[in-house]
Amino acid sequence: MDPFWAVAAELWWIAPVIAGAGAVIVLGARRGAAAGGRRLGYDAARLDLQSAQRAATEARVAVRVARAELAGRVAGRAAGSAHPVEVSDARRALRDAEAGAKAASASVRARRAQLEAARADLALNADPHRRPLPRAIAAHDAVVTRWMAYETDPAKLIAYPTIGDAGDPSTAAFLLALDEARQTRPDPARRIAPAEFGAYRDAVTRLERAFDTAERDAHARAEGRDPERERTSRATGWQDTAQQVIAMSADALDRAADAAASAIAAWNARERGQKQRKERD
Repeated sequence: MDPFWAVAAELWWIAPVIAGAGAVIVLGARRGAAAGGRRLGYDAARLDLQSAQRAATEARVAVRVARAELAGRVAGRAAGSAHPVEVSDARRALRDAEAGAKAASASVRARRAQLEAARADLALNADPHRRPLPRAIAAHDAVVTRWMAYETDPAKLIAYPTIGDAGDPSTAAFLLALDEARQTRPDPARRIAPAEFGAYRDAVTRLERAFDTAERDAHARAEGRDPERERTSRATGWQDTAQQVIAMSADALDRAADAAASAIAAWNARERGQKQRKERD
């Protein structure tokens, strides 16, 4: 018998085993990709929540450090070893740290709500077109379609010229967001990591907001209004209110610091008096 056919007769069972193993691998990869696509939004939201919780923990530590620093400066001022400017700087640092901690706490709440929404969505997105990545891609494409409606329609471009002007601040911001979304857009044909999807999802969200602002500003300017001035006016109103609250808080902190300094000075004086009496006795 020919040696080739002799070997083939001995090893005839290998081909079905290899074929079966290949089929299992392919089916497993497909099922894994399908599961990953369905859970992509949930896994990304969970990572975002963990990151927000770490940032909140760091912010709380920063607040404790700033409070300790302020207490040391107040005590130093009472003892005459710290300048009032140092106390003011420490108090400002504490306010900044507290504001950062509040923002971090709000971010945790927002990310937790996002995770709950993703968990609920996980049970409803059996339709492949309703899964997280296809939805993000569809939202991305929808913004591009809205923008191209201005770029390809001469009448719209004449009516709203700033939306096609890269020198306009809101249009420039939109173009930057558009480039970021393009760079982070993943290939749906391959398996996507949750962190990669989260970056793309956030880029698409920023893109939607940036185009809404650019479109709103273009329409405002076409009507003869100045959107920058309107935003500044609204921001000024909020800033005035915030400054009033901050001023009230600063006054309260000053009074508390003065009271603490007076109490420390009185305690030191009492201690010195007791020490002197003991020395006389």
